[in-house]
Parts: sequence; C-alpha cells; structure tokens
Amino acid sequence: MKKTIIGIILICSCITLFAQNIVLKRVCNGGNNNQLTWQIQPNTCTIIGNAKLYAKESVAQAYYLVNGNINPIAGTYTHTNANVPSVKDWHYYFEYTKICGIDTTTFYSDTLQIDDQKPDSTTLDSVSVDPINNVVLLGWTSNKTPDFNTYYLYNYDRADPRLIENYRDTFYIDLSPINPKTKSLSYDITSSDSCDNRKEYGAYQHKTICLKGKIDTCINTISLTWNAYVGWAVEEYHVFRSINGLAFEWVAILPGNQLFYEENITQLGANVEYFVRARKLNSVKISSSSNMSPSFTSGKSVSPTNTKIKQVTNNQNEKLSIEIVKNPVANYLSIELRRIDINGLNESIYTFTGNETLYTDVFANNKLKYNYYILSKNMCGMISDSSQFSNNIVLDLLGENDKINLNWNSYFTWNTGVKDYTIFRASANNVIDAVNFTAEGLPLTDTSIVLDRGAFAANCFYIEAHDNSGTLYSKSNTSCYVKSGKVFYPNAIMPNGINRVFSFVGEGLDLQNSSISIYNRWGQIEYQKDNIEAGWNATNNSGNEVSTGVYFFMAKVKVGQEIIDIHGSITVIR
Repeated sequence: MKKTIIGIILICSCITLFAQNIVLKRVCNGGNNNQLTWQIQPNTCTIIGNAKLYAKESVAQAYYLVNGNINPIAGTYTHTNANVPSVKDWHYYFEYTKICGIDTTTFYSDTLQIDDQKPDSTTLDSVSVDPINNVVLLGWTSNKTPDFNTYYLYNYDRADPRLIENYRDTFYIDLSPINPKTKSLSYDITSSDSCDNRKEYGAYQHKTICLKGKIDTCINTISLTWNAYVGWAVEEYHVFRSINGLAFEWVAILPGNQLFYEENITQLGANVEYFVRARKLNSVKISSSSNMSPSFTSGKSVSPTNTKIKQVTNNQNEKLSIEIVKNPVANYLSIELRRIDINGLNESIYTFTGNETLYTDVFANNKLKYNYYILSKNMCGMISDSSQFSNNIVLDLLGENDKINLNWNSYFTWNTGVKDYTIFRASANNVIDAVNFTAEGLPLTDTSIVLDRGAFAANCFYIEAHDNSGTLYSKSNTSCYVKSGKVFYPNAIMPNGINRVFSFVGEGLDLQNSSISIYNRWGQIEYQKDNIEAGWNATNNSGNEVSTGVYFFMAKVKVGQEIIDIHGSITVIR
C-alpha cells in the first residue's frame, strides 16, 4: 500500500500542538468513486465544526478543496465520480479545527494515497478428501501482508465457482453436494486487503484425487486407478486397505508417476475398501488423501474351460450350422462365436447367452471354407477359454467324359479326429429331381475319389464325416454335376392337334429355373413365364387363346450349370 506522509509544521510561538485527532485509514478505489475511511483518535482536545477534504489527482498536481463540509464523526466519505472518465492517482488529507482549553487551532491529517496495491499471494497447501466422511478438506498458510483482510475460496466444478468469501481462517471443510467420489474436484484461493484488492487466482489450482476401482470376482483381483494430484509434485502414493471393516493398513508405496494398483484378495466373500494418499516431493508433512473406493466383495465362480464346438455342418437348407458344448459346472457370462474366411478376415458373428447352443450362419457361403472358434467369457467378462478351430467341408466336382472327380477338404473339430467319410449320391435327368440320396460305396479315409457318371444327366453329391465314436457327423455342401447336350424345340404347335405344347427337350435341362417371353408379329408381348417346365399351350398371359400365326420367342434355358439364350419363331396352327 502506497502511503505518503506530508508533515505539515505550523510555527507558532504561542500555541502548543497536540496530536492529530483525524487519522486517515484507507482510500479505496471503488470504480467511478473513491471511498475514504478514517478514525477519530482520542485526545484531550475536541474537534469543532466540520472538516475540509483536500485532494490532488497525481503527485505533480496541487491539492484543491474537494468538500469543505464533512462531519468528522461520519468516519467515511464517498468521493463521487473521482475516476470519471479515467482512474487517477489520488492523494487526500483533512484540514480541521479543534479547541484545547480556550485555544482553537487548525490541524491537518496525514496525507494518504489511494490504495491499489494487492496483498501477497496465498496458495493452498493441500486439498484432501476425508475418506471416512467423504468431504473435502482445504488448508493453507496464513497471509502475512500488513493490510491483509480476508480469503476467497473457489471450486471450479460449480456453476458459480465462489465457494466462500470474506473468510478469515486457514482451514475449510467443503460440505457441498458435489460428491468427490464421482470426479476430481478443482480448488483455488486468493486474498484481499481492506480495500478488497485481490490477488489474481487460477494459476495455482489444486485437484483432489478421485479413486476408482473394479473387482474380478472370478479371480478375486482388485484393480485401482486414480488421477494424479494437481497442486504440487508427488513423490509417492501410499495405498491403504481395510478388510471387513477393520482398521486401514498400509499395503503399498508407489512412485509418484504410477496411478494404478492391483492385488489379489485370497479371502473369499470379504468386504474390501481402499484409499490413496499422495505425499509432496521433498516433504514428510504435506499430503493429500483420495476418497474411499467403492466397497468390493470378493467371490468365487468357476471360470469356463473345455468349451467346444460340437460340429459344423450343412443343414437341410444348405446353411452352415454350428453347435457348441458347454462345460456344465462352469459359470458363463457369454460365449462368442468367431469366423475366419479364406482371406483371413477374423470377425465376431454371434454371442451365445443363456442355454442356447446352436447357431445357423446364414451369411456364410457354404461353397467356401471357413474356420470357426469360440471364446468363453467368465462372469467378470474376461475371456477364460478358447476352443480349437473347426471348419466346414466344401465339396468340389469336376466332370470329364463319363467320369466325375470329387474333392473335399479335411474336416477338423473333434479331438478324437475323423474316422471316415461317406459319399452320398442322388441321380436324375435334372437337378430338381435329384433328391433321393443314398450312400455311394464304402466309407473313405481319403478326401478325393473318381466316380462314373452313370446313365443320368444330373448327379448330386454330399460328403459326411464321422468321428471315431460314430456318434457325431458333419455334412458338406451339396454339389451337382449335370452333363449337358443339344437343346431341341418344335417350330410349330397345334393346340388342338398332336403337337399341343411348345417346350424344350435335351440332356441336362433344368426348365424350372428357365424363363421365356413370346411376342406377336407386331412386337407385343403375349406370354411371359418363369419356370417353363409345363411348356406353352398357345395362350396369352390372360389365359385366352392366341390366333393362328407366327410368334417369336426369347428364352433363358438352364443347361447343366449354365444358362443359355435361345430365340426363334413358333407357328401356331388351329
């Protein structure tokens, strides 16, 4: 605080000077106005009349009368608009008269400069959470500035950060509703003098330690994490633990850059709590505690083991079905089914929960090989078991002359291995009719064979793998080979005669998966049909008979494994 004392000496041979009665205490900048405060000092003399207030706007200027009629007993005066339009370096003093006995004398107070000096900084020593009562404790060293007045505390986690104002103590307990268990809380402090000049704040924040944790009740491992204490450098973190409500014990000392701790609790069904304390670098006295951790209860469940894929097989809809076998004494949170395709893409495709054990992979192409495996999670959500790979069987056919070459990949799922493979065949003139499958020859241990085509154009096969126990199997995709030949069709029909229907004939035709469009001579469509197995009987799409004449057709006919385009003309004779 800048205060300038001007000694004003009155030289009078007949008057004895007594001590001053008006003592200027402070001059505060209140924005546009200045606020003056003074005291009347006890004295044997008595002030008479009102006092005069003189002021100047800077050191270089002369004093002038501001107010000549101030009541000395008032103790305060507001110099209005003193800082309009700008702040000035004001100096003030009083002139007043007092009577001592029968003599009256003019006196002058000390001059006092406007107070714009901020007090020394105040910083927090520590911000600590009481782990038992879950409140925040703040402490700091008292401010020794001569004109110090009060402290202001701030908490930045509130909409209004002002925690408390005009506070005089050096210890504070924050009982606010913000729970220090939910987040790290930020605090700061500043100090003010008698003119409420405040030291800047915000650069020396302290943040509490917020302790969190989790327990794996399957293996009884407790993992703790916390944020670093902010406010001073941490030399060590000390971990304290209580079991079943007993006194906390010191269980670990960790370096100041480590913000985690993990330990295994061997006692089953125990109630465990923790808190963490930070110790300031190069100090044995200053520390800060965290909140108390959540209360953990240790337990024990049987982690999944020996979870297996029972089989991967094609079902009757030609989709891949995966069946699993659980460990009946284990506790499962979930079982994740994963698939690896021929390009190495490894992805999760399904999660088994509850008692289900069967899944159909409708998005898989059963003509491609996949590897499946499962990951079992225990009740803590940790993967505790992984099965072996299991693959589907993919059968490929290659026809040459009157021979069909069958090749398939080895099947692997069962630890006991594959006992043998059985070939099943169904034959007919087309694929649609090839539905009656029977075992072909003796079981094989190899994964390829060459068979005769036989008398039928269409031959369909699938492979069935059997385990050594003879109780499990895996079915491959169904693959067909169709020997195709020339396609024939009539160029005229007589709906009321001997050649009544227009249709295609030939070896290896699949008319159910063929289509045709028939047009009249003006290019208008008369008939359009998918599945042309029944043929065309010279009617249009409305079921009415078409007239005698020439019609044109465009057809897509499936022959063997191919679809060929055939177009031509048909003469209808009535």
